[in-house]
Amino acid sequence: MAEYNLNSAEEYSEVSWYKALGAGLLSGAIKVPEGIVSLGAELIDLGADSDTAADVEEFFDKLNPFEEIAEERLIGKLTESIVQIAVPGGIGFKVANKAARGLTSRALKARRSKAYAQFGKQGDAPDPGRLQTSLKKVRDLNKKSKYGRYSVAIGGGAAGEMFVVDNDEIGTFGDMFEGPTELDRSESYGREDASRKLMNRIRFGSESLFVTPFVYGAGKTAKLLAQRGKELAYSKSAFQRAIDKYIRAPFQPRGKLTQEVFESEMLKQGLKARDSKRANEIVNNITRTLDGILPTIQEVGDKGVKPAKDIFLKKINDLLIGGDIEKGIDQKKLGEIVEELNIKNVSQDKIQDLVKNLDAGRAEFNSLVDILKRTSKNTKGATSEFQDLFQKRLSGYAGNTFKIFETKSSIFNAFRKYQPTDEAYTAAVKVFKDSLNTTENQARQVIDDILEQAGKVKKPKKLPEFNYTVKTMEDGTPKFLERGVGLGKDQAGTAAQKKALKELFGEVKDPRFTIFNSITSLSYLARTSDMFNQILLKNEAVQKAGGRGFFWADDKVAEAAVNKRQTGIEIVKMDEVLSEIDGLEGITNPISNLYTTREIAEGIKASNDVLSGLQGFVRGTKDMSGAEKVVSFFYRNLLLFPKSISQMSKTIFSIPTHLRNFFSAGAFTAANGVLFDGITNPKLLGNAFKDGIDVSALLKLGPGSARAQAQYQDLLELGVVNSQVQMGDLISLLKDTNAGSTMMNIDGPLGRLFKGLKNIGKKFQDKYTAEDDTFKITNFVVELERLKARNAKRLGVSLDDYKKQLDLAKGKNGVIDRGSDLWGLQKEAAEIVRNTVPNYSYVGDVVKTARLLPVGNFMSFPSEIIRTTANIAQQGLKEMRHVLGEGAVRVKGSNLTPTVTEILQDGSERVVRNSAYEDGSFRTGFKRLMGMATTLTAVPIAVSEGAKALYDVTSEEIDAMRRFVPEWSKNSTLVPLRLDDGELRYIDFSKSNAYDVVARPFRTIINNLIEGDKNDETILKSFTDGVTEASGEIMDPFISESIFTEAMFDLTLRNGRTDDGRLLYTDQTSAGDKLAIQFGHLSKAILPNKMPYERILSAAMGTATERGDVLNIGPELAGFMGLRPIKIDPLRTMNFKVNEYQRGIREARREFTGGKFGVLKGGPVSAEDIVERYISSNKARFNVQKEMFRDLEAAQVLDATTNNLRKLFKDRQISNKNFNNLLRGTFDPYYPSQDILAKFRNIARALGESDPFLEARTDINSIKRDFRNLGLGTRFRTERAVGGHIQDALNQQYDVNSIIDNIARDLDSLTLNDDFNIELTDYMQPATTIQAPPLQDQPMPNSQVIQGQPQQNLMASGLTPVENALLSEEEKMIRLRQRGMV
Repeated sequence: MAEYNLNSAEEYSEVSWYKALGAGLLSGAIKVPEGIVSLGAELIDLGADSDTAADVEEFFDKLNPFEEIAEERLIGKLTESIVQIAVPGGIGFKVANKAARGLTSRALKARRSKAYAQFGKQGDAPDPGRLQTSLKKVRDLNKKSKYGRYSVAIGGGAAGEMFVVDNDEIGTFGDMFEGPTELDRSESYGREDASRKLMNRIRFGSESLFVTPFVYGAGKTAKLLAQRGKELAYSKSAFQRAIDKYIRAPFQPRGKLTQEVFESEMLKQGLKARDSKRANEIVNNITRTLDGILPTIQEVGDKGVKPAKDIFLKKINDLLIGGDIEKGIDQKKLGEIVEELNIKNVSQDKIQDLVKNLDAGRAEFNSLVDILKRTSKNTKGATSEFQDLFQKRLSGYAGNTFKIFETKSSIFNAFRKYQPTDEAYTAAVKVFKDSLNTTENQARQVIDDILEQAGKVKKPKKLPEFNYTVKTMEDGTPKFLERGVGLGKDQAGTAAQKKALKELFGEVKDPRFTIFNSITSLSYLARTSDMFNQILLKNEAVQKAGGRGFFWADDKVAEAAVNKRQTGIEIVKMDEVLSEIDGLEGITNPISNLYTTREIAEGIKASNDVLSGLQGFVRGTKDMSGAEKVVSFFYRNLLLFPKSISQMSKTIFSIPTHLRNFFSAGAFTAANGVLFDGITNPKLLGNAFKDGIDVSALLKLGPGSARAQAQYQDLLELGVVNSQVQMGDLISLLKDTNAGSTMMNIDGPLGRLFKGLKNIGKKFQDKYTAEDDTFKITNFVVELERLKARNAKRLGVSLDDYKKQLDLAKGKNGVIDRGSDLWGLQKEAAEIVRNTVPNYSYVGDVVKTARLLPVGNFMSFPSEIIRTTANIAQQGLKEMRHVLGEGAVRVKGSNLTPTVTEILQDGSERVVRNSAYEDGSFRTGFKRLMGMATTLTAVPIAVSEGAKALYDVTSEEIDAMRRFVPEWSKNSTLVPLRLDDGELRYIDFSKSNAYDVVARPFRTIINNLIEGDKNDETILKSFTDGVTEASGEIMDPFISESIFTEAMFDLTLRNGRTDDGRLLYTDQTSAGDKLAIQFGHLSKAILPNKMPYERILSAAMGTATERGDVLNIGPELAGFMGLRPIKIDPLRTMNFKVNEYQRGIREARREFTGGKFGVLKGGPVSAEDIVERYISSNKARFNVQKEMFRDLEAAQVLDATTNNLRKLFKDRQISNKNFNNLLRGTFDPYYPSQDILAKFRNIARALGESDPFLEARTDINSIKRDFRNLGLGTRFRTERAVGGHIQDALNQQYDVNSIIDNIARDLDSLTLNDDFNIELTDYMQPATTIQAPPLQDQPMPNSQVIQGQPQQNLMASGLTPVENALLSEEEKMIRLRQRGMV
């Protein structure tokens, strides 16, 4: 069926969708007065026992020619129903609300006056205490009156909905759950029919009393989040604070932080990324230079290092970190190195390149140190103290490069666990033996203990210290002493010990590591310190403007600001927070002595890698017990690490995924309307895309040009690039499992043994990111041009002149002045891109944490698609809105129209042209909204419908295809193709559509509505089923099994069977074969998917696949981009459906015999229980057979022959009789076997009771007869509260066997094209019961005549004992009228 197409089920209808829509509007409008008139007619019928309502219905049928047209298509039916509900319900709500407001306002006015009067008596001075009490009473009165008015309004809305005519077609929730609001659809006449219809109106309207508060609550919550998001955390309402804590904070990007703090944090992250990128560039440049200066030395592991190279690298390393930190490189020492290179005949170009990059590295040091000096107040202005402090820090960062800290032990890299050289280990033992005056054995224990501690350190931001216990023999007496030792100059330990430990830990004297570690470590410290300063300035500005702020100088002031007495918000001091952030020790700033809320403090800690909760447990950084450490290790390495590797292999190591990643990223450009800019200005789009390719280095094997690298660094600072969502998920997961530092990160050691593999992985990773960056940069360039054009119009200057003026902010080296208008526009453009294109930095905390669970695959991506889709719409509307002119306070009416009406301060009005039209931003917003609509709806519809027309595929065939596609494609956008031989195939377009996660829920609801319309389901039930399934579709990426977990569950929990039912092995499979299959299954989950390559090779070579298929090269190349046409094979798929069918039949039977409510549990059961479970069992059986009936219909539509289907069913041990019943749509009801009947007898005998089935047999046989008449094409219905009638008969010892017989006979005639319409009240009356019109004033019957019919056994009331016991009062009156007795 087509996307968002409510009409595909009515393919042959001559009524167009828009005609049906219009007819639905008109028909619904006519049915509103019909509902009012028919209600009056039903009241007349109730009193006069007439049929006036039928006449009214006939009258309006003639008056309403639109109803038949509307019902030709589902969209018409839906529109008609919505109008019927919305108009009377809305009017009722408003009328009741207005009336309640008028009544309560008069009452409140009097009560408020009384409350105000109580705070001061006549002649007395007002009492402030009483004033506060009185004011509180007034607030409470207002609050209570609001609830009262709302309750009355809901009642008015419910009353209005009682006027709906077609409530039986719309349905109720009671219909779905057989609850008290289930509608009565039985046929009746006169007063009984009027009573039934009136009760149905009450049931239909009453549900809104329960539904409306939930809808209102959801709307109220959304409104609060939209309007008061920043203030919810400080609300006096516990409900609103709960919304902030449990709904807003976990899912919004800023989490627990205020927007101001979050923006500063994002800037910090961008600057850190920029510094890291710059460090990486310098390192790469130096590496290329050194490779030309020194011969490449192949190293194996960590031993056998060439002394000549090490000596040279150490000289450069000492040059980088030596001398005055605030000055450049020591020129004298640099000259000595240059002279040495000249002696070795190194070319001047290489020497100059080396000097240039060393200067660049030192310049980055100095720049970051300048920031630290400016932002840190710790030195109290003492330059010498500052110099000493940061000289130690810089030396520490440079000396923080040790192989033991870079190589972690995990399952993936266990073979790379750090091992010191024998010489270093022996030397360390000797140094500690001598310095501690202990034995060699004791010294070895100390060294082993220190090595174990160091092995657990993860990339420390400062040099760690290690504690140990040693046994000494001072004064000849053994003593145990607690000692410590560190690597830093100001840490414990002797110089000899520190030197020995550095050798033991594998100190790396490589200038490349010095530059990278120093820059990244200093960047963290400098950018964090600068961020706190920026936060302080923002806080001062907010508070100066009268705002609450987020930091306070005093705890009492803070408590008052957040109204702690009422809100209970906890206040903490910032120095407590900063002390937990690694690397900030010894560095303070003005924010240290301030106070903030616990939530903001926790947010700051989380953003600075202070781990807690699940993440802290997984990474093993919490103070855990031994048992916790073991659990953490196995959880991390047996579940999360394979999950990360499988995700990595399916993404960055998969070429087809790279292609899909590139084209999916293009959808982000299309959704923002950028392609429409390309239509009007092709040159702009072409240049933007060219910049995207150039700056991202997409088509380059190495780094881009110097200009491109500088631009990329700016975009990093702005937070635009290097934020690919799946890559962010993957890198974070690798980091969580301790694999990231050795597998993916660029700052790991240069392990020669694995350098090739690592470089390949890094290149794949870079390209995966570049594919995403290309379109983000394209968007950024276009957004920047849009803003320039807008500002030029606002200023009244030409665009060219405005651009020239902006370009003055660029320096000779291309660096943009950060205070210029150009940088301001770039920040604005970057903000738009960050908010409208998926960005990992903006993923909510709850989703980021969820990656640590063994379920879900790349959960951040769908969450970001949802966020950015909403933001695109919001940004588009923002751009189209009018900006108030001078003196205006608000807009009257819409602010999106070409002209708007402004309300001025004096209350007067003025009509002005929409400012967005004047500056061109309206056009930008319109393009953006059109881009979103086109990407989300128009493109999928056009592709699907175009293919249907091109290949002459009917909607019936599309519907049939959906029954035979995999479950994940059921609600996808299917693009059909028909080959020359007539064979149908399809492309799952949703796989390549990044925005499918947003469109799919709506498509799912529509598919369910269409299916429900075909199956004669009520609109409400179809809609509810659709919403339920759509909710599952939304949650699937978050709760479904991950790639590796699914494979593990296949082998363990599912005992060798895949999730779709495919058997991997049997109990008879040999142990060796089973092991091979299990290993292959897990390997398939972990390793890159090789199938696309095998299929292309098979197609190119012309060889058949393992399944015997001969492939064509064209479709397989399309499949490489995620667009492979998939063959529809109904016979092959039917095998799986037969499995489900047979399992469903078994489970349906168990509804009668077993389970919680089964009748063969062993305890006493009644005939009522047996009948009820018999019907429940057959209802389940009916649904199972109905699904297979639909599948067989679909298979035949797809050209599967009856003979082939019959053979398949026969092979699966399904009889020809059962197959024919399914093919014809005849329901084959369940009836207990002789074994089941014997169990009933045995249980009854053991309990000493009569056999309950003998009492129920006649009823069951009668039900079975009705079941036989049911067709599988409609729905199964049962009457409410029948069990009570049966139980009454049993209690009075009346015979119910005839009832059971009737039900069993009816089951036999049930067909699969009918409803399961077993109305049990029908079996409570004699079989001869007929409907007859009421008699007019008939005389009382002759008692002799009545007495002359003893076979009826009438009592004085005119009823038989059975009728008196089983019939309701209304049914008794019908029976008496039929006998002419009333």
